[in-house]
Formats: sequence, C-alpha cells, structure tokens
Amino acid sequence: MGASAALVAVITHWSAPPPPGSAAPGLPPPQESLLSALNDSMANVVERILPAVVCVNVERRRVIEDIRPTTLGPITTRRNVREPGVGSGVIVSREGLALTNYHVVEGEEVLIMVTMHGSEEPRRATLIDSDKTADIALLQIEPKREGEVFSWMAFGDSDLMRPGNLVFAVGAPLNLPETVTQGIISNRERRVSDTLISYLQTDCTINPGNSGGPLVNWKGELIGINTRLVIGPPQTASGQAYGLASPSNEVQDAYERMLSKGRPRGYLGVTVADWPEMSYQTGGKPEAAIVVGVEQGSPAAAAGLQKDDLILALDGEPVRSSAGFFRRLRKRQVGELLSLDLKRGQAPLQVQAKVAIFEAAETPESRVIAGLKLRTLRRAERARPAASSSGGLLVEDVAKGSPLERKVSKGDVILSGTGLPTEPGLPVTEHDAFAARMEILQLKGGYLDILRADGSTERVSIQGH
Repeated sequence: MGASAALVAVITHWSAPPPPGSAAPGLPPPQESLLSALNDSMANVVERILPAVVCVNVERRRVIEDIRPTTLGPITTRRNVREPGVGSGVIVSREGLALTNYHVVEGEEVLIMVTMHGSEEPRRATLIDSDKTADIALLQIEPKREGEVFSWMAFGDSDLMRPGNLVFAVGAPLNLPETVTQGIISNRERRVSDTLISYLQTDCTINPGNSGGPLVNWKGELIGINTRLVIGPPQTASGQAYGLASPSNEVQDAYERMLSKGRPRGYLGVTVADWPEMSYQTGGKPEAAIVVGVEQGSPAAAAGLQKDDLILALDGEPVRSSAGFFRRLRKRQVGELLSLDLKRGQAPLQVQAKVAIFEAAETPESRVIAGLKLRTLRRAERARPAASSSGGLLVEDVAKGSPLERKVSKGDVILSGTGLPTEPGLPVTEHDAFAARMEILQLKGGYLDILRADGSTERVSIQGH
C-alpha cells in the first residue's frame, strides 16, 4: 500500500464511529507503522535544526526630551533610555555567522545578544553587514573559546518549493525561545506591495519575535527567513494572520554579497514567468521562461527584449523555468555580458545583455516652489515614455494663485525649461534647478516642457513681468 493510500485508510479508520459498546479502535499495524515513522521523522528534523536557531535580544538607545515650564521659561532636559526588542536568527556557518532580519537589529548604538540552544547564558553578537533591500543582517556570534565550532543550517533551494510542501517555522515568538510550528507553503510567490521581493507564504503560526528565524523544509534545510506577519481586519474573528518568509535563494544571494564585502546585486530589468503559465498549479513541467515585462531604460530593454519573448537558453544552457533563469542570473556579476537565446513568434533570435547594478528604492523629496508641490521621480517613473533618463519633477499639488495654476495639473511631470520656443529646454531634475529656472522665466518669460499624466508632452508658456 502506498503512503497516500495508507493515510486515507488511517483517516477513514479513525473517522468511522465504533460499534456500540465496543472499545476505542486501534490502528492496524501498517497504518500505525506509517504514522509512527512520520511522527519520528518530524521530531528528528526539529531535533536536528534547533541547535542552529538563536534568540536575538537587542537594546536600542533613544534620547527622550523632557520640557519643564519654569518662571524663567521652559527648561529642556535630555535622558538616554534603552528600548529592548526580541527576534530570532539562524546560524549558517561553523564559524558562528548568523542571519536575521535587518529590522530586528537596525538602529544606532544597538546592543545585540543571542541565546543559543541548550544555554541560558546570552552571548554578544556583532553586526557584520546588512542588506536593507532584502531586510537581511549578518551577525558574528562571539565564540566562547578559540576555534569553537557552531551548529549551523544549510541552505535549501526555495525555487523548488510548491504550495502544499511541509515546512517548520522556528524562533522566539512572544519571547518564547525554541518555539516550533508546522504548516505548509501556501503560496510560493506572494507580493504584498510594490516591493521587489516575492515572499514564500506559509500557514505556520508566526508571531512577533519570529522575525529573522528560519523556515525549514522536511530535510532540515533553510528555505526562508521569517520576515513578516500580515494581519487581517480586527473584526475578523479568526484566521487573521499569515506568515511571509524571504526565500532562501534571495537570502543566500544577500549573504554571499555581504561576505564578498558588498558585491553589488545584478540587474537586467526583466520580469519572466513559467511557460506554459500555471505549470506548477497544473502539475506540468515548465518548458521555458516567457518575458512578461521589460522595464524601460533597463539592460533588458537596451538588449531588445520584448514582452512575450520566450527565453530558451542563457549562455548556451537551456532555460526550463523562471526559477531556473533567476537562479542562474543571481550568480552573474555586474558588468558580465549575457547571451540569451530567444523565440519571438516563430523566429529564433539571439541577443546580448549586460548585467547592471541594482539600485535600491529611492526616497523621493517634496518641496513647494511657485505654488507647486513637486516631488523628485522614482526610478520607475523616470522610465515613463517621453521622460528623460534623468527624469523631472512630479506635480503633487497646485495651489490657488500659483502662476502655473491653469498650465499644469496634479500628476504632470515638469521635464525642462527654456527661454525661446525654438531652443531645446534645459532638464529640470532637482528642486533648486527648477526654482532658479522659474525665477528667470517669471522675469523674462519662456516655456516649460510638460509630460502629461496621459503620456503626451506639451510646451506651455510663462509670461514675464
């Protein structure tokens, strides 16, 4: 009898009511043996991984100002307070290197202590490096003696995870160290915002304090770092939360870059999916990777990749899936020239693309100038049609009485300014540059080049005094 049939038999056996007056039913030997083996196997995995999991305790310094009124005026006093926090981590090398979430240890003058399996004595840990984009931090645990060998956990391949796969979440939720919960992968590529990170979603019970701890497969391999807890509306009586973990392949890439002293992350600017789509859900095997998006101004766009291209090979090696494509791309260095074999329609095609440096998300700045609330552009906005590579200033609001009140609207982008209708405009990419340009235009008159929200461009006139 196969494992599935045996489990069905067990469920059927236990769900059937016993005859009146009979004792509670026992399990037939084959089913009892199967459940016993499964029970022991899960316990063995947990026993093997616990020594590599640590509880991360932090103390952050914060300055509090107290203002006390007096007859001579208010007196301000400052005092330092230490704010405690707790998270989890996982040791990934025999030398005591450990990974956790960056948000667990971020801040200035943070004291980091870790508690290891089988010990109540905390040890000092040092922040070696961090990747804020991936929300990963690398710690070095202080050894008790020279040459101490730590228990550590090996990386697994998160690209191989499928909805329904068995997983364990380990950490210190609610300050309860070595808490283990078990569940399944609910989704292998969950996005919760416009972040560039896709998470593994799991129904393992995860609470505050689990952040930075490992998500582990049935082999005892690290396949994710538990990162986020998403909670539903408060009126929902139950089933409010689900857990998200950063996939181990992304984590390992960040780890290797930190070890190599800041090796930059490679970037092509292409979004791909499996072809045929839904292959994982239907149980079929992907046959290639299909391009579903190309970012304007990216290396992929410069190479000529287009939506619906099929990527058949990378540097001569066949590409069978999006997972395989990205796994190979992660290993490429910035500046490398890649050769991609494509199929566009029925025609074969080969292109070359150079790996560029991935830029972390920018923090745009807003200022009010000439009655306009203007914000610098994000990278994706700079890639809009008709926008220059250097971008412009996005109009967030137009105040009444502004000299541009009837000429620009919310959502427009101011690209450049000029004094004559026949000359090209000088790009406007910074607030100071626009303020200086507006001063001249309001004095002598001239023109602004505007990218409208609908994608069209227009040159509007400014009357001088």
